[in-house]
Amino acid sequence: MRVAIIGGAGRMGRWLIEHFLNQGHTITISDANEEEARRVAESKGVKLAADNIEASRDADLIVISTPIEVTPTVIREVMPEAKRGSTIMEISSLKSGVIQALKEASEAGVRALSIHPLFGPGVKRLAGERIALIPIKDGEAEAEEAGKLFPEAEIIIVGAEEHDRAMALTLAIPHILNIAFSSLVGEEDIRSLKRLGGTTFKLQLVLGEGVMAGDPHLYASIQMGNKYTVDSLDRLISRLEDMRRWIVHGDRESFIEFYRSVYSSISRDEDFQRAYERMYRALEAL
Repeated sequence: MRVAIIGGAGRMGRWLIEHFLNQGHTITISDANEEEARRVAESKGVKLAADNIEASRDADLIVISTPIEVTPTVIREVMPEAKRGSTIMEISSLKSGVIQALKEASEAGVRALSIHPLFGPGVKRLAGERIALIPIKDGEAEAEEAGKLFPEAEIIIVGAEEHDRAMALTLAIPHILNIAFSSLVGEEDIRSLKRLGGTTFKLQLVLGEGVMAGDPHLYASIQMGNKYTVDSLDRLISRLEDMRRWIVHGDRESFIEFYRSVYSSISRDEDFQRAYERMYRALEAL
C-alpha cells in the first residue's frame, strides 16, 4: 500500500513512518519544515515530496499528522488530489473542528477516518494501547478499517463532542496541573526536593517532567482549541479557591467534608481499591 504522511517530520509523523514501514508499506512524506523533513526522509529511507499535493497523489492512504488548527485546511488541500477509493485519515487530539472537512472528503468519494491515538510517540508496541475513532459516515466500517491499520490496538468508537469533552479532563487539565506543578518545583532546589520527597512527589515529578518534555505548541492547541477546556478549568480553580480558603482559616471540618465527598464519588471507579498498590508498582518500575 502507498501511504502519504502529511507532517511526517513531526514526532507522531515519525512514529507513523515506523509503524507503516514495519507493515511493509511504501511511504512518502511532506512537511512544512522542509529541512527536518529531508533529514527524516533520509534517515528512514522514505520518499520526500515537494509538497502535500505531490505526496498525496496516487496514495492509497493519506495520513494527516499536522497541528490541530491547520488540519481542516490540509484535508481540503489534499482532497482534490486523492484518488477515488483512497482513504484520508487524520489523527488530531481534538475533533469538533475537523469533522466537517472529513465529511466533505467522504462526499467527494474518498473514505474518511478520524482517529485519535490515545498514546504518544514514545510507544514501542501497540498491544494494550487504545485509539479513539470518531464516526464520519459508517462508524462500524470505519472502526474495522482502523483496526486493520492498527491491528494490535483497541478501537473505541466515540462521537466528536463526547471526545472533546473528555479531552478537557484527560488532556487539558492534567497538562495544566503538571505545568503549574513543574513551575513551582523549578523555582526550588530540585535535587534537595528529590532527596526529601516521598512516593507521591516522585510520581508527580515524573508526570510533570514527562509533560514538560512534550511539545508546547501541541499543548497550546489542546488548551485553546477545545471549547470545553475553560469550563473544566473554572471548576478546578473554584475547588482550589475553596481549599485555599479552608486552609487559610484552619477550617478542618470543611476540608475533611470535601475530601469525604470526593472519596465517595471517585471510589466508584472499579480500579480504586487497587490504586495504592498500583502507585507503588509504578514507582518500582521507574
